[in-house]
Amino acid sequence: MFGKKKKVIGLDIGSSQTKMVELSSGKSKKLLNYGIAKVLPDAIVEGEIIDREAVLDSIRTLIETKGFTSKDVVIGLAGRDVIIKRITMDRMSESDTREQIKWEAEQYVPFDINEVTLDFDIVNPNFGENQQEVILVAAKNELINNLTSLLKELNLKPTIIDTTAFALQNVYEFNYQTAPDEIVGLIHIGAGMMVINVIKGGSCLSARDVYYGVNAFISKLQKEVGFNYEDAANAVKGTIPVGASQDSVQGVFESFVNDLSTHIERSLQFLSSVTGEEKINRMYLSGGGALIPNLLEFLKRRFNIPIEILNPLKNIIYDPTIFTPEGVDVTGPILAQAIGLALRGE
Repeated sequence: MFGKKKKVIGLDIGSSQTKMVELSSGKSKKLLNYGIAKVLPDAIVEGEIIDREAVLDSIRTLIETKGFTSKDVVIGLAGRDVIIKRITMDRMSESDTREQIKWEAEQYVPFDINEVTLDFDIVNPNFGENQQEVILVAAKNELINNLTSLLKELNLKPTIIDTTAFALQNVYEFNYQTAPDEIVGLIHIGAGMMVINVIKGGSCLSARDVYYGVNAFISKLQKEVGFNYEDAANAVKGTIPVGASQDSVQGVFESFVNDLSTHIERSLQFLSSVTGEEKINRMYLSGGGALIPNLLEFLKRRFNIPIEILNPLKNIIYDPTIFTPEGVDVTGPILAQAIGLALRGE
């Protein structure tokens, strides 16, 4: 939201992995480079950087091992210090809206308005009588300053600061076409957090960060089955240790995915209460959690709507061999937010 377009690297700092993506400039996009590096456990908690050096090391590792040369970066914001709201205000010009938005924001932003950076997008200029609908974005200056100083320490230039929710929307709209009245849920299931963005007709209806993800599954397996961290992480991917009870693992899976579904349902109920929209028409999953075996089928039964894994490279040219050995079907969904950020460049 905060900046102008140019050729950039998309940088997605997650709670378990850092992802970097560089795309070619121009209308037709080609994947030039990408990298994924692990982040030490608990280095990032609920979007907040706890271990600065661990995050620096993960980014530095990618730059050195993958040969990224561009210094211009688009970074995504998420967590408790970021607010995205669809609001209604008096109809006015864009310049007047910019003048007025600070006063409007005070009603919706639970932070000191002098300690945040604001941006907005007029998504419906003709809403009701003399009104307009606006997407309001507010991010704490402390969060922005922490991230930008971190990048500058690595000699990187933060050219654009976006939100991870809008990065999901960027990558979806670049790769898919939908009917104007279709309501689509974009669900990115990360290690410690889900990013949920519900869109209609090219604009965001509701965006939320939910602090529940793959780590909850791993933790349940450790507590309830007695796995160590490594065995639990492998079981999440479908590799169950020899001698372990299949029924026990299945029971934990069902508990986890029930909880996950409930979190999604609550977000959709919130959407209904705020916008009046009753039901989404389809859903796209991304992130490492989207790849958990049998999760897609469970969610299809639970929500009874079409659900599929988002392909963030559907309309992007790439060399399939660069995804060896995991393959693009595994790596692609993990890179969704980073690709969405890189699409801000041109």
